[in-house]
Amino acid sequence: MGSTELIVEPGRQDVVVVHDFDVPPEVAFRAYTDPALMPRWKGSDRFTVVVDEHDLRVGGRWRLVMTRSDGVEYPMRGVFHEVSAPHRLVSTFEFEPGGPGALQLLVETFEPTPGGCRLTSVSLFASVEDRDRWIPSGGFESGTRASMEALDRELAS
Repeated sequence: MGSTELIVEPGRQDVVVVHDFDVPPEVAFRAYTDPALMPRWKGSDRFTVVVDEHDLRVGGRWRLVMTRSDGVEYPMRGVFHEVSAPHRLVSTFEFEPGGPGALQLLVETFEPTPGGCRLTSVSLFASVEDRDRWIPSGGFESGTRASMEALDRELAS
């Protein structure tokens, strides 16, 4: 299983997630972007996930809804701005109106390593204030770690 590092530096408007996978970039990228697999790892066991739309191409839209066990829904959406499989993905991310958080630009890279590949995911916010409001809004750190662990399990199966 890989390791996950979250980097949240004071005064910056980004959050960086680094995760090492035990598989090559082609395998990790495919699993990471496959809408049929996303419900198995996104949000791990804390949420059920329904992928409503996932048009993996430049200009394509994505939308999914994560639902907590108490029925609270978190619909989120975005647009793909770059799809360079299996190494780079650039998209926007936002919760739908009324949800927590702010618009983000996500730049995700999958780089080969001797043991597999490294995912580096940079979430760029419009301001430091937006980022700082978003971080404590819903278990970002624990949810990210749980999702990466669930994706590791999916890749191992």
